[in-house]
Formats: sequence, C-alpha cells, structure tokens
Amino acid sequence: MRILSISTSSNIASVSASEDDKCILELNINNNKTHSETLIPLINSLLNEIKFNLSDINLIACDVGPRIIHWN
Repeated sequence: MRILSISTSSNIASVSASEDDKCILELNINNNKTHSETLIPLINSLLNEIKFNLSDINLIACDVGPRIIHWN
C-alpha cells in the first residue's frame, strides 16, 4: 500500500511517502509561509522525486493538530 502522509501541526510542514511500511521519502520545510502556500508545492516535489502520480497513492493520512488522537 502506498501512503501519502501530511503533517501541519507545527511551524514545519512535512510530507512523506511510504510503501509497504517503508518510508520512501520525507520532505520538511519551515519557510515562514502558511501551510496553504507550502503544502501543494511540497507534495508535488515529493511525488515528482519518487516518480509517483497522485493516482498511485492508496491512502492519504494527516494529523489533526498538536495532540494525540486515539482511534478505536
């Protein structure tokens, strides 16, 4: 399974791609811009670097904030 993970719970915007429980690539940026200005270019860079299209992604995961959430 290919997963795109997105984290915006701090000043640093982070995106990563994993496949079958292995991280392929992680990118982080702290450029004093809002995450709305940063995320799409960061995701595009990640996908271009690993030569994936968005259609190759099976699941998108994101955080909910700077707190721990437990799902049952």
